[in-house]
Amino acid sequence: MLDLQRPGLHGHCFGSVSNGGLRMRGKASESGPRNFRAWWPWCAAVLFLLWQVDFQFAYGFFAESIQQELRLTAFETAAISLAYLLSYGLMQLPAGLLLDRFGARRVLPIAAGFSALSVLLFAQAQGFWTLLGTRILAGAFMAFVFPATGKIARNRLPAHRFALAMAIADMCFGIGAVSAVFIPAFFTDTPWRLLMQGQAFLGLGLGALLWVTLFFTKPDHTLPQAAASATRSIADSLKRPFVRLGIGLYIWGAGLILGFGGYWNVKLQRACGCSTAEISTLELGLFSGLAAGMLVAGILGARVERLRNIFRISTTLTLVLMTVTLGVSTTASTDQLLVLMVALGLLIGTCSLSFAVACLGLPANHAATVVAIVNAGGCLSGALLQALPIWLGEGNATFSTISITYFGIAIFGAWIAWRMPRLTNPAESP
Repeated sequence: MLDLQRPGLHGHCFGSVSNGGLRMRGKASESGPRNFRAWWPWCAAVLFLLWQVDFQFAYGFFAESIQQELRLTAFETAAISLAYLLSYGLMQLPAGLLLDRFGARRVLPIAAGFSALSVLLFAQAQGFWTLLGTRILAGAFMAFVFPATGKIARNRLPAHRFALAMAIADMCFGIGAVSAVFIPAFFTDTPWRLLMQGQAFLGLGLGALLWVTLFFTKPDHTLPQAAASATRSIADSLKRPFVRLGIGLYIWGAGLILGFGGYWNVKLQRACGCSTAEISTLELGLFSGLAAGMLVAGILGARVERLRNIFRISTTLTLVLMTVTLGVSTTASTDQLLVLMVALGLLIGTCSLSFAVACLGLPANHAATVVAIVNAGGCLSGALLQALPIWLGEGNATFSTISITYFGIAIFGAWIAWRMPRLTNPAESP
């Protein structure tokens, strides 16, 4: 059972625990300006986040050209793709700690500038090791953006908008994946290096916008996190039951999207006999549903007492639909699979509320660390679930190992959701 009476970290809190449930204070996070200017830094951070997600997914469409030009093996091509996700996931915790220690105003513009520079270096790479190194650098610097977006939302925006703000930020993953699908259609004859150079300069422009919005709007009034060891900061965060619950829920959602979604166009393509064009359609359906599901979840999640039912319903239905999808993937038509992909995306999109769960009762000066911990769990889960079917199949993923992997994570999500305690949200005071 979750211990809701465990003492928390001291400081300005997002909510409070009372009478066996959690009550959210309506005005706890409204330290910044209430007018639209308070949203400017968050909007700039979301735009940059969308840019970096597009970079992440665009590699899949350039991979064949890069492989042919530089004569890479299939293993080297796959390693370059996986390197970004691993670097991004492993850097989440250092990024969150630095953001809470020094603030988004100081850290985020620097990280954004080096992110764009890494993309520019990637465009100039002449071999496997330079491609791998620049991809790792890009993942490491881009790891700062999502926790910073959460910190900005937590410190500057109204408390009741935090779930929606994080859902929209997380929705960039679905939108970025969808936009990346159209890259081959719009830039068929454009060399990949030229496209990457253009993306790098766009990133520099967005980084400049971040700097302007952060330095020319009124800063939040949250005290910076006191100097402490990284181990202690992480341990203190993990002691909080809602942080652990948020991690579990995001492992479920991000694991399915990064693992199952990322895997669909490779191994399941062979299993169901779909063409490359059909797989692109299925991916578009999955990530379109994901983006829509995250937006709807963010709107519904504004009332904290709804969170438990949202997760219980979505994880249970995901388990049912995952079972159906895996069962009919070898016999269903593309149209039937498309319907299942859209439905799965809508349901899994509720994972964006994991950050709202993790930040319940959280001191504001620990927001970036906790967002980073949750996001790291999802990223590493996705990387693991991409590789697990191969490991289970001793180097050759089969339909059975794929089914075991993703059916198992679907069960895990339902189990976590049904252990979720009752949450309450009193009416906000005027």
